[in-house]
Amino acid sequence: MSVSYRIAEQACYMLNSLPIDGARGMLMGGFKKPKDNVKLPAYVKRSKLIIDRIEFEGFKIHRLRIKSDKKYSSKAVLFLPGGGGMERATILHYDTAMKIAKESGADVYIVHYPLAPKYNVRYALDWLEKLYMVLVKKYSDRNITFLGDSAGANLIISLAGRVHIKPGKLIVISPACGLENGKNRNIRLAMEPFDPILNVEMNDIICDNWCKDVPLDSSDISPEYVDYTGFPKMYLYYGEHELFYPHVINYIDILKERGVTFQKTVKPMCHDWAICRFFPEGRKAVKEMCDIIERT
Repeated sequence: MSVSYRIAEQACYMLNSLPIDGARGMLMGGFKKPKDNVKLPAYVKRSKLIIDRIEFEGFKIHRLRIKSDKKYSSKAVLFLPGGGGMERATILHYDTAMKIAKESGADVYIVHYPLAPKYNVRYALDWLEKLYMVLVKKYSDRNITFLGDSAGANLIISLAGRVHIKPGKLIVISPACGLENGKNRNIRLAMEPFDPILNVEMNDIICDNWCKDVPLDSSDISPEYVDYTGFPKMYLYYGEHELFYPHVINYIDILKERGVTFQKTVKPMCHDWAICRFFPEGRKAVKEMCDIIERT
């Protein structure tokens, strides 16, 4: 791994050992007191991209696209940012979206979908299905890519399993696998010391709020239970230093058993490393994503 990543990870481990619980403590604050505030960062506004502000059935969407005489590109990316179903897009998501829009030429839809505690995952998926049906009227389904990280990764997998008109491909970053209770929770607890940013308590808060009134073995929550009939190709990125790492390994076996075509990139790094363009590994991964989308 790069020197910059190793330094950052060791710093997180050190801070996590303090009473403030370091990086984990900062993330935990967002889950304990979630704020549903959609605000486009100033640096995005200053980009040379066209930014369309869209409202769909009460929720906001930002479409980022290169300047063109055409209203729509031939390609579209439905980007569902992670955040445990309780937090909005971060600098990492906007940075990734801008890079993809510029490099691939696709229209990138940053979707600010319904969040907990007011809404749950099933409500969000019902809303996303309706949004996707609008998109397939504007773009060929073969030219639509689903992109999501963490909870957003789970959403795009569940959404692709629900819809009859499948997207062209999925780019799945650090999905939250193995959320069921019992032995699966114990496996995540055993991984906790190796994860620099996540802990099981965060998972518990997410399950109590985002997954409220939905069984944890539902295909709306857990990728392991999705119907993969006719599923598009998946490009999967994840890290060995994630709470979910052992479960993602199991998930890979499930994909093989179901005959899903997929390509995986795994590194000894943290959750969501593939959209952390602060590090060379993240920059390379996002460049790969641009190439994947451009090849549509």
